[in-house]
Amino acid sequence: MMAVVSATSNGLAENTTETKENRKGWLSKRTHFTYRWKPAWFEVTETKLMYGDSKEVPQKTINLIGAEVAATEGDRAYGWTITPKHSRRTYFLRARSEAEQQGWMLAICEAQLSSRDHASNACVVQ
Repeated sequence: MMAVVSATSNGLAENTTETKENRKGWLSKRTHFTYRWKPAWFEVTETKLMYGDSKEVPQKTINLIGAEVAATEGDRAYGWTITPKHSRRTYFLRARSEAEQQGWMLAICEAQLSSRDHASNACVVQ
C-alpha cells in the first residue's frame, strides 16, 4: 500500500509544468550505482514515469502500475521512493519543496488510478 499526502497547493515550481494529462519538470534522482544525487527531467505520462538527462527525449521509463510510492521520513529533503511492482529496484527522488513533492506524488497516484489495471488499494490519498 502506498500513502500520498494531498497537496495543499497545486505543487508547481518554476521549473515544473502540469496539465491534466501529465506533469513535467526537473527533480533530483539518486544514481543507481554511486548513490549521488543528479538532476533529471521527469514526465508523468499515462501510467509511466519517463525520465532522462534532457527535456527533449526522456530515455528511461518507470512503470507506475502497482508501484509502491512512499515519502521518505526525517531527512527534510522532500524525497520519496518508487518501487515498481515485481522489481527489486527502488528509485529515490527529491523535489525542491514540500509542495512540489506533494504535487508529484499526487500526479503519480492519479496516473496509477487512471489505469484499468490498478489494484483497488494502489493509491491512498491522505
